[in-house]
Amino acid sequence: MITKELFLKKYNITEELFQSAGISWEELCGIYDDFILKRDGKYQKIMEDFFDTYLKDMNKDKNEDEETVRIHSIRSRVKNPEHLLAKIVRKKQENHNKYKNLDKSNYEKFITDLIGIRCLVLFKADWQGFHHYILSKFDNKAEYYIRDSILDFDDDETHFYIAEKPKVHIRNGDARDIYDEVLPPDSIIDGKIYRSAHYIIKYKGIYLEIQVRTLFEEGWGEIDHAVVYPYYQNDKVLKEYTELLNRLSGLADEMSSFFNRLKNLEIKALENTLPEHNNKAGAEETGVLERISKKEEKTSGNEEKPLETPYDCLQSVLDE
Repeated sequence: MITKELFLKKYNITEELFQSAGISWEELCGIYDDFILKRDGKYQKIMEDFFDTYLKDMNKDKNEDEETVRIHSIRSRVKNPEHLLAKIVRKKQENHNKYKNLDKSNYEKFITDLIGIRCLVLFKADWQGFHHYILSKFDNKAEYYIRDSILDFDDDETHFYIAEKPKVHIRNGDARDIYDEVLPPDSIIDGKIYRSAHYIIKYKGIYLEIQVRTLFEEGWGEIDHAVVYPYYQNDKVLKEYTELLNRLSGLADEMSSFFNRLKNLEIKALENTLPEHNNKAGAEETGVLERISKKEEKTSGNEEKPLETPYDCLQSVLDE
């Protein structure tokens, strides 16, 4: 383990901040040693078990009437030991009353992201499918939610449940319709710089965190985490640029969602106008663009073409 001096410098923690956290360097070293012993054994196995049981084949047992879970890719990790210590110092400094009793013997009861899983989706609306899926697998009851980290910790390692109210972080001005449809208002937290859905699950004796993001949100988050979060959040220049990049990623998500909706409307319109292909699978197999091309070939000279599909309407606007 690195020295205290190198640790404070590496994670941009002042001696004053460290002292105000109210935890000794010796106690942190004890947590570090305990975590290292469990990290590659206990935690890694729990993470792999969770993935194999709940995430590997999310659509395996679904029938035709059940909602498809559209996940692009999944990332997972056991927390970096030094990052754990830095988080403990900052949490104890920021909210001393909540974390004052945290020590080597009980840090698993306070830190809810020792295991982190990130599910990435192409379109924001794809989050709903995962939300319904995860709630179908784990009890989501208010009496299980963490209020006191020590008193509310269930020692029964066979009891799996959602340990905090599922929540979504969005920026001011973001569209929230897809969240309002399935979440109570107090689960949607706006005014944040980042966008992400969060689930805390108690599984085999510890908490793990699942985040759901789009690919654009993930790209911004990785850059922000590498440059700004959590050790340089007070740097005004870096903060300004990460907010700009965040706005651009949000715009990219809106554009891709519109693009996807336009495609779906186009398929529906073509199903109605081309009876020989009267199902969605057939529409997608033949190809939307191929059909549009065939429709355009039937239009000759200056004959006015009827606006039959969303593509036709959009193209007429662009042509003008």
